[in-house]
Amino acid sequence: MSAASSAALAVEGISKSFRLGRESFQALRGIDLALAAGEFVSVVGPSGCGKSTLLRIIAGLETPDAGRVTIGSSTPAETTAAHRLGIAFQDHALLPWLSVAENIALPYRLAGMTVDQARVQELARLVGLGDFLRARPRQLSGGMRQRVSIARAMVLKPVVLLLDEPFGALDLVTRRHLNLEMQRIWGELGTTALLITHSVDEAVQFGNRVFVMAARPGRMHAEFAVKLPRPRDRRVTASPEFVALVQKVAAALDDATAASTASGMPG
Repeated sequence: MSAASSAALAVEGISKSFRLGRESFQALRGIDLALAAGEFVSVVGPSGCGKSTLLRIIAGLETPDAGRVTIGSSTPAETTAAHRLGIAFQDHALLPWLSVAENIALPYRLAGMTVDQARVQELARLVGLGDFLRARPRQLSGGMRQRVSIARAMVLKPVVLLLDEPFGALDLVTRRHLNLEMQRIWGELGTTALLITHSVDEAVQFGNRVFVMAARPGRMHAEFAVKLPRPRDRRVTASPEFVALVQKVAAALDDATAASTASGMPG
């Protein structure tokens, strides 16, 4: 059995091009990626390398020109229709007139399902908002609003969780705190997760593996296994092993950026 056929999430030979006026450019070329059940994989790359395009294809929001994506044995469209795909973006996109509990419960209502109030309260507690169920988004800090977004993405027990720069708009102190909190949440739920990020430290802190992308066209440039103990708290992130791996990934990212610049193609 191939790695792709046994994977919780398999990306096979994905390519994608876009039109810019009369010109066409290739955003992705020959992307392969396979995540085992319960694995957390990070993808980092320079701006314009197609990271978010890749995530949108996995989510079924874009159609590839070539290749395929399977989530278990299903297509992204089938997984979405079954309400088994969770997505959290940099923009939390909470509905301002709904409470924390109502925002978390929104996927139930959109799916025409009866709200599992116990599940909503469990996730609110898990993300540290058990005492804020009736609060409106305007009454929450940026970090708290992002926690609501993550709880909402996980409320229907997705088989795969897609995270597109979920902490990118936060200040550094809040971001570091949520990095620790998100690891704890993932550790309790064990959901297969794919993180798109610009932060090398964040990629290493979360990932069982880290992939580095190059651009023009977007392609996988390097892969690193992360064999550091969990939880990856401040003690681990201050260790020589963590620092050394971050430096290796950063060097690969520098190489990928240089390769992208040298290609001279639009991106």
